[in-house]
Order: sequence, then structure tokens, then C-alpha cells
Amino acid sequence: MSIHQLTRSASSSHIRVPVRPRPLLPYGVALLSVVVATLLRLALEAFGVQLPFLTFFLATIISAWLGGVGPGALALGLSLAANAALFGASDRTRTAAFLVVCTVIVLLYGSLRAAKGRAERARESELEARRAAEAARERASFLADGNVLLTASLDYDQTLSTVAGLLVPRLADWCAVDVVEPDGTIRRSAVANRDPALARATSVYPPDPDGRHPRTAVIRTGRSQLFAEVTDEGLVSIAANAEHLRVMREMGYASAIIVPLVARGRTLGAITCATMESGLHYTTDDLALVENLAVRAALALDNARLYRAAEAARAEAEEANRVKDEFLSVVSHELKTPLASTLGWLRVARTGKGNQARAFDTMERSMRAQAKLIEDLLDVSRIVAGRLRLDPRPIELARVVEAAVDTIRPESEAKGVRLDVRVTPPTGPVVGDADRLQQIVWNLVSNAVKFTPPGGRVGVRLHEVGSYAELVVEDTGKGVTKEFLPFMFERFRQADPVTSRDKGGLGLGLAITRHLVGLHGGRITVASDGPGKGTTFTVVLPVSSLAATGSS
Repeated sequence: MSIHQLTRSASSSHIRVPVRPRPLLPYGVALLSVVVATLLRLALEAFGVQLPFLTFFLATIISAWLGGVGPGALALGLSLAANAALFGASDRTRTAAFLVVCTVIVLLYGSLRAAKGRAERARESELEARRAAEAARERASFLADGNVLLTASLDYDQTLSTVAGLLVPRLADWCAVDVVEPDGTIRRSAVANRDPALARATSVYPPDPDGRHPRTAVIRTGRSQLFAEVTDEGLVSIAANAEHLRVMREMGYASAIIVPLVARGRTLGAITCATMESGLHYTTDDLALVENLAVRAALALDNARLYRAAEAARAEAEEANRVKDEFLSVVSHELKTPLASTLGWLRVARTGKGNQARAFDTMERSMRAQAKLIEDLLDVSRIVAGRLRLDPRPIELARVVEAAVDTIRPESEAKGVRLDVRVTPPTGPVVGDADRLQQIVWNLVSNAVKFTPPGGRVGVRLHEVGSYAELVVEDTGKGVTKEFLPFMFERFRQADPVTSRDKGGLGLGLAITRHLVGLHGGRITVASDGPGKGTTFTVVLPVSSLAATGSS
């Protein structure tokens, strides 16, 4: 027997009305028995048989046996009256004996009947208590099993499936668990049903833009709803569309319960239980049981959610620590390299031997590289603190691009990378900080030259598209995997790990570039067809617009 059947049986016992005989029927039997006894005595006397009280004695016994004290006393009184009226005065001794014996018999039968009634009522009470105790035991066992299963895992999705599996088939023929997403939408997370096809058909939460479905009201108010009987009119009123109505009709709802999942004052979703082929109808006891389980399920879900959030935070912290360690390793290497080079050439210069011009050129390049690293670190610090400022004024973007490319041209020629520059000046100026705009172009072009092998090409194009100036920097270099593309503009992120990196840099240039483009009211995107297929950066800036705000 299922929990629902036990609960239903225990509930019905509280309202059972015992079937009792009609109160006037025993008295009618007493009257009829006295009449029959009178007629029988008249018949016996017609044949000369003298039995003064025998027939009335039998009538009194029958009446007391069937009706108890009241009908027995009535039969006794009527018998005495009939005997006196129809047969004259009888021997007082016999009359007294008849009266005493019949009175004793009537009282005896009355006591026996009362005792029998008390025994039957006690038996009914005992059966009722047994049914209630069995139902309570099953409910306690059900909730205990639920506790074990719900606490067995901290996996969020598995916990949702466990909730639905607990209720089918022990308390429902069909069950669905719907959760509220962080953006407020409702998602059907778990469905349990004996028919896999039906479970698949109801695996998606039906749209309810008008809020007609009672489940929406339960989630909004946090109050349970019980539908002891589901009617077709009710299905029509809540159907999202014709297909939804068809599915609900095919399911053949008989009764339904919807309870909210509330934990720590927050509504996480709702549980919907329904009976179908079993034909059973839910009661308030069933509602209380599902609500009890929902409290446990909500806490388990919230614990799983918190665990998942903690795991994500831990993974994020570990990744941050890894990036920090990697960054410190790169910084120490990038700062140490130019210092070591400078110190080495300083020793050479002090001896007065060797190529002095080469020594000073090398030291200058090393110091410039170190200054660039330090400036990038300072820029990132300013960005984080919100203190990176611009000096906006109308400028000709074409000149800025050409100046930035000219500073990189010696490096590209030394590496054997061809620079293909095609600049079409926009019709209007760009309002911005000339130095920061040149930094944007320099970062993109130098980055392209760095990752392009000798013999490759770096293209720089500037042209006007509508009311925007579009700068495109493309190369034929090593390219980027599609997995890393979303992280291209994050600080301290580089596609190559530290152990296999063969290019210098801190991984800050592109992050700084994106922030500077944003301060100028523009946007930057990156595209790559994959490793070995080059990379393309596109910067879009407004023309003749006061886009720059002056500060971050």
C-alpha cells in the first residue's frame, strides 16, 4: 500500500459515520411481537391449550434481544396490558413471577447489548488507531528516506532529480521540480513519471506570460495549493497553448498538489505532484506531507547551491592565485632581463673596450623596455583605482596612426616582417587623447609584429565607416585558439603558458588597450581562424563626437 493510500485510509477513518439501526424500528418489532404473541395465545386457547404467559414471555425475550432495554420493557408492558384486557385477571403469583423473570431478562439482554456496542466501538477505535499509526510510520519512514537521499549528494542537479524520484510512485504518478534562475526565469529541472515518453513531453517548463498557472502563483506567494479534483475546465484555464492543453489532457490529471521550495526566506522553486492512472485524490494530510518534504528538499537544494558557489569561488581563487604566481614569475623575468643586459654592457663600457656605441644602444633599448613594463604596470594600477585620465581634444587620427607605426617600423624591418599600411583619413576629427590613442595603435601593431614570424605581414588599415573611424590591425602570425579568444583582453592572460612562452611581455597591453578604447567611446574586437592563421583586431572610434569623458 502506498503512503497516499495509507494517509487516505487514516483520514477517512476520522470522518466515518457508523451505520446504526433506526431508533423506532426496535419498538415496532416489540409491538409486532406482542400482537403476534396475543394472536398465538388466542389460537392456543381455542384448542383448549392454557399457557397464560408463554407467548408473551417469548415476545419480551425477542424484543429485548433485538432492541435492548427500551423495546424489551415496552413488550413487557404491552404483554401485561394485553393479558389483563383480553384474558382477565391472572394468578397474582404467576403474574409477579412473569414480571420478575422478564424484567431480569430485559436488563440482562440490555447489558449484553450495551457491552457488545462498547466492544464494537473499542474495536473500531483500535483499528482506527492502527491505521493512523501505520500511516504515521510510513510518513516518518518516507521522510527519513528522503533525508538520507537528499543529504547523500551536494550535486545540485542530482538533488533535483532525487526530489522528483522520491515522490514517484510513493506519493504521486507524476512529479516535476521547477527552479527559479538568477535572472528570474523558471526552468524545469527534473521530471519523474513511469512513462518515459510522458516525462520527455513534460520536461520543459510551459510558458506562462500571463501568470495563469497556479504554479506561478505558488512561486510568487510562497503558499501551497491543493487541487483535490482536477477538472477539464481547470486545465483549459491554465493551458499556455493548444499543445500544452493536449499534453495535460493526455496525462489525465485526477488530483494535484503544488508546494513552494523555500529556504532561508528565499523561494527556490516549486514541486508539482499529480495523480493520474491511480485515480487517487489528495487530502490535506498529503499536502502536509509534501510540504514537510519540500522544507527538507529546499534546504538540500540551497546547500547544494551554496556548495556549488563555494566550489566556483574556490576554483576562481585558485585560478587567481595561479595567474598571480604566473604574473609574478613573468614580471621578475621581464624586469630582470633588461637589468642584466644593462649591467653587462655597463661593465663592458667601464673597461673602455669593445663597441661602445653598441653598448649604449643596447642599454638604451633595455631601459626603454623596462620603462614600458613599468608604465604598463602603472596604467593597470590606475585603471583598477579609477585614476586613468585623458586629455581629450580634437585630433587627426591618421597622423596618430602613422606616428605609432613609424616607431615600430625599425623593429619590424629588423625582424623581417613587412608592414602594409593603408590610411584613409576620416572626414572629421576624433575627440580623444593623442598620446593614449597612439598607445592603442602601438600596442596592437607591436603585438602583431611580436607574434608574426620573419617573412610574415602585418596590415594596418584606417578608414571611415559611417560616423565611425575603423582601425584594423591584422597579421599572418601564430593566431589564437577559439577557446582562448574570450580571454584575450583579460589582464595577465596569455595564450602560451609560462613554461613554454617564447615571447616577452606581461600580458597587460591588450587589457590596457581595451580600457583606453572604451574611454574614447569606442569598442575593440578580435578574430582568428585558429592557430597559424593570424589574428585581426578591429577598433571602432566615433568621429566628431565628444566621446571622451576625461577620466575613468
